[in-house]
Amino acid sequence: MTERPIRSPFPQHRIKDAVVCLVLFVVSFPAWGQCPEPPAVARNPTVRLDVIEPKLVYRHDVDLYGLGRIRNTFEKAPAGWIMLGVTITSDQLSMEVRPVVLRQAGGSACVWVTEVAARIGDPELDVYVAANYPEGTCEYDVVREHENQHVEINRGVVHAWAPRIGAELRHVVAQSFPVSVAGSADVRQLPRMLMDRLRPLLDGMRAEMRQKNGALDTPENYRRTAARCKNWFPDGTRLPDR
Repeated sequence: MTERPIRSPFPQHRIKDAVVCLVLFVVSFPAWGQCPEPPAVARNPTVRLDVIEPKLVYRHDVDLYGLGRIRNTFEKAPAGWIMLGVTITSDQLSMEVRPVVLRQAGGSACVWVTEVAARIGDPELDVYVAANYPEGTCEYDVVREHENQHVEINRGVVHAWAPRIGAELRHVVAQSFPVSVAGSADVRQLPRMLMDRLRPLLDGMRAEMRQKNGALDTPENYRRTAARCKNWFPDGTRLPDR
């Protein structure tokens, strides 16, 4: 029985399939027509989903013109308004899988897993306040307060959905193995297979995050925010297209 780490990049999504590590336990067995009973090490796989509490990084290096070009956010200014700050979403999903590979004659293999460790969230979360507003000004404080509300929305939605995603991951692992694969390239697809089974829940989480962020970014709320300060467009301010 040998152990060797393999890192496999996958296509980037905001719910990321990246940061995937597979550690293979490879055992040689005689040929068979079907997968046998699982080896002892794979009979009770460990499956967990941890929520990362991100460190907030307040960014003050992008002006009003540049904020509109930032992606990976569920914030959207109402028609006729512009973004004064932006919070990046905290919905990254990463996964580490430890499979047991039982080789058969001809190069195919049966695969189980001993452990699936998933994490949702980001170690760091960028929160932007437009560079047009010096720290300590009314405008800076009001925008930062508004963005902190987006932070709490995103954090709350992730925590609310994490138990359901974790339960579904445990169900998927219990129902999906063993699998028969043609070779090592197929073994590397295991995280993607698990991710695909979780996709409906992940899409649901993102839809709720989008809806709740949108409920905060209404014309009425923007008007109330604007009324709290007076110097929203200092001389020389570049504005994005509305």
